[in-house]
Amino acid sequence: MNDHGPTKTRSVAILGSRGIPAEFGGFETFAEQLAVRLVARGYKVTVFCEYSQSYRKPDYKGVRLVYLRTPAVPGLRSIWFDSVCILRSLRGYDAVCMLGYHAAFAFVLPWLLRSNFITNMDGIEWKRDKWSSVAKLYIRSMEFCAAHLSRRLVADAQGIAEHLQARHGVHHKTTTIPYGAEPVDETPDPSFLKDMSLTPDSYYLLVCRLEPENHVLEIIRGFVQSDSPYQLVIVGDHQAQTDYTQALLSVADDRVRFTGVIFHQATLQSLRWYCRAYFHGHSVGGTNPSLLEAMACGNHTVAHDNVFNREVTAGHADFFASAADVTTVLSRLDRAVPNDAREQLRQRVRNIYSWETITDQYERLLFTQD
Repeated sequence: MNDHGPTKTRSVAILGSRGIPAEFGGFETFAEQLAVRLVARGYKVTVFCEYSQSYRKPDYKGVRLVYLRTPAVPGLRSIWFDSVCILRSLRGYDAVCMLGYHAAFAFVLPWLLRSNFITNMDGIEWKRDKWSSVAKLYIRSMEFCAAHLSRRLVADAQGIAEHLQARHGVHHKTTTIPYGAEPVDETPDPSFLKDMSLTPDSYYLLVCRLEPENHVLEIIRGFVQSDSPYQLVIVGDHQAQTDYTQALLSVADDRVRFTGVIFHQATLQSLRWYCRAYFHGHSVGGTNPSLLEAMACGNHTVAHDNVFNREVTAGHADFFASAADVTTVLSRLDRAVPNDAREQLRQRVRNIYSWETITDQYERLLFTQD
């Protein structure tokens, strides 16, 4: 947006991630990418971080880091952390970018102060099967609070924007800005595969949280029902003691390989680059980072059939709605994986989802008043 930098040094706080540099998931990667790029453009940026971060320095690539301790109470950690972050950000910032809305009852404070408070609404959280009925009711109420108390809302996909408009009538203050990724143009080091006893083109890949709305069970069942001679490599926390992970382990055969969680980015990039095809089962989010990262590697993608995945891939993928669909797709991919969509997906990342393009859009949103 700003070729010569801002006319005066303006400040922005980024809340709602666990902190940077990214050690966890999508919000953390987003916070790091946006913060570092805004600093490069001349802004003062503060990211609030949980004290549990292994990185504990006061700054990162010019970004000021503020650390807060959080109680080790499941279900309350993020609510407490977000609430304290909101209190700490009420004064001294020209703009505040909030990631998520689990503590949206506290948004009344910046609303009363008429703060430049912008919320990234993430996915349709209350639709996640992992939540109890009470938790779903709470999250739905927080979505309502966020929609009506934030100065501006960010939807990371058009499908999310349409959901917010239909439920809350907030078209006038909703902007669609997706997450980002960078095309992988240099061939990754294949030695990471050797460390895992894998070879290029010998496996299908799935990287996600092992939760029902990511349709991992349907993918595994479809794979097991196939005659595929290849492996299905699943990156996620299969050791979590949940009914769902136990179900996944019970239906898997010896061709299904669980690696556990992998945070090392070079290893993940190598796994994506050399896989035969990438499975993506997410169904309640918008622009999912793991899908963009697969597209950035030019992976042929097999995605759950929903409005979000069709929007992000522009239809350049195979789609499934059931385990039987997965088996049908595999019967074709085992013979030959088409190459025609690979460069189209990578080019789509270049044209629409590059981090510089995403930063341009956030810069306009954060520092342009109504």
